[in-house]
Amino acid sequence: MRKLALVVAVGALLATSTAAAATVIRGTTESPIADTGLTDDCRPGITGDLSGTEVVDFQSVETAEGFHIVGTTTDTGRIDWSDGSYTIIESVDHFSANSGLETTVFTLAHEDSGDTYSASGAFLYRLTFHSVERVTVTGGIPHAEFERGHVHVFGNC
Repeated sequence: MRKLALVVAVGALLATSTAAAATVIRGTTESPIADTGLTDDCRPGITGDLSGTEVVDFQSVETAEGFHIVGTTTDTGRIDWSDGSYTIIESVDHFSANSGLETTVFTLAHEDSGDTYSASGAFLYRLTFHSVERVTVTGGIPHAEFERGHVHVFGNC
């Protein structure tokens, strides 16, 4: 849902631009993240609570020809599981949007990773997930490309 909201927000920003001179905006936001009742596909029957931080760094350059926006969203945190184990997580999204007079391109490269440890701190396994999405709109007609997500497991899942 966050990815869809980001695409909509970037699209709205791009659609409302009519500036003549180059304008550069840089920014960083930091927000807490939390979720409860998570499940672990490797260990059915347990639930977990996530707490962490999301940081978004971006730069936008606007000219008479259009927009160029690049940025990174980084989530870090910890999931505490009901059996006492825990997972240290990181999620990184690299995004860019380019909008000219006729064409807009939005690209999102995503990676999740999590290292899970027993209640005593022994390493159990590492999970990673990678995906790439690209949406191109030319003359009002969208074209989407999605690289199938790749999951890798290291250890005893």
